[in-house]
Amino acid sequence: MKNVILFALILYFSLFCNAGTGIKNLTIEKGEKVIVFAPHPDDEVLGCGGLIQRVIKNEGKIFVVYLTNGDHNQIPFRVYEKKIIARPIDYIKLGELRRKESTKATGILGLPQENLIFLGYPDFGCLKIWDEFWGENIKPFMSFLTRTRYVPYKENYSYGKPYISESILSDLKKIIQEVKPTKIFITSPFDTNVDHRALYNFIRAAVLEIKDTKPEIFIYIIHFKDYPKKSSEFLVLPDLPSIADIYSVSLDNNEMSKKELALFCFKSQTVFKKGWFFSFVRKNEVFYKETDENINGNRTLAFESEREAEFKDYKNLSIPFYCTLKKEGEFLNVEFIQKEKIDLLTEYIFYFYPFRKDMEFSAMPKITINLKKEEEILSSTNRYQENLKYEKLKNKISFRVKISDLKYPDYLFFSATIKVSSISYDFIPWEVIKIE
Repeated sequence: MKNVILFALILYFSLFCNAGTGIKNLTIEKGEKVIVFAPHPDDEVLGCGGLIQRVIKNEGKIFVVYLTNGDHNQIPFRVYEKKIIARPIDYIKLGELRRKESTKATGILGLPQENLIFLGYPDFGCLKIWDEFWGENIKPFMSFLTRTRYVPYKENYSYGKPYISESILSDLKKIIQEVKPTKIFITSPFDTNVDHRALYNFIRAAVLEIKDTKPEIFIYIIHFKDYPKKSSEFLVLPDLPSIADIYSVSLDNNEMSKKELALFCFKSQTVFKKGWFFSFVRKNEVFYKETDENINGNRTLAFESEREAEFKDYKNLSIPFYCTLKKEGEFLNVEFIQKEKIDLLTEYIFYFYPFRKDMEFSAMPKITINLKKEEEILSSTNRYQENLKYEKLKNKISFRVKISDLKYPDYLFFSATIKVSSISYDFIPWEVIKIE
């Protein structure tokens, strides 16, 4: 019982003690340079349609960078095209269609076409690329619907680039270095859409690597359980950990009308969930800055999994868990505590992606630890089996990673997920942790 109480206290202070109080007005100075990073065409208007207008109004320069062309959204596309079966070439046409929709929508907001940068990486594939596709000699990821391993859009910035992590990271770094923005806006690691989480990871890594440009990073939410709230005239952020400050941009009637008109351009997407789509037209847009946790020999970090967020009403698919990290000497100690007992084949995956200021992130090790449990027997497919412990009465797993295996990093990208019978359930959103 003492351990449970202690863990609860650790979790509370780790998650919430740094949360900001109150909401600040997001100030856009005259002549600022801003980049809005959008995982898919439409995210830029949903999350930042008013912001885009405000930057232009204040004589600033704003760019929108699209990670994908949104070519995997198959059900709305089939309804829109009135097709039961679609071929790979049809999904590439969807990507071209969505590019045109965003070009028209942002034009309504006042953004010139030359300020739109489409990369064209695989919709619904970018987190998989972040997780597994590192190394220039690796076979590129293949998109399930377009059946291609390379950016297929001739008009795109990244045309012909292979679907590997190095391609995405280098493109984002190059754009940030060329534009030299004062502010950038990215999607959240808590967002339930996998490409939204992937964009967050790649941008954080890119900004860490760039030494001469350090823009302010603001984060916006698109997909999250019960978001936006239906009962308010204003967008209100869900209760998230690691928030340092919350910022709001107020929209006047003209700005709201333009945002709504821009959203009408996305006809391929509004055939489904039209009400949710236009629920982002409110009297404000809301963003947050986050607090990066730091880890040293005196502090234990605790992280809670995303409970039910990805699956909404399917509560039976939620298996909440906690993870703690603590640095002790030359080791990083990890504890995993599962809140519910599972009798089926269960897989636990832990990601440790270190960053060092004097090395390229792509050259640093990418350590993924896979543990499997069946009939209360825990096994590992790698050398971490030697210090692996399992306490079945507490549903607790513990192991440790050598700091030297992580190449003595300055920062650590960390995440964990749980699978049951090969189906992904809950996850800990990627955290960027400073190592002291």
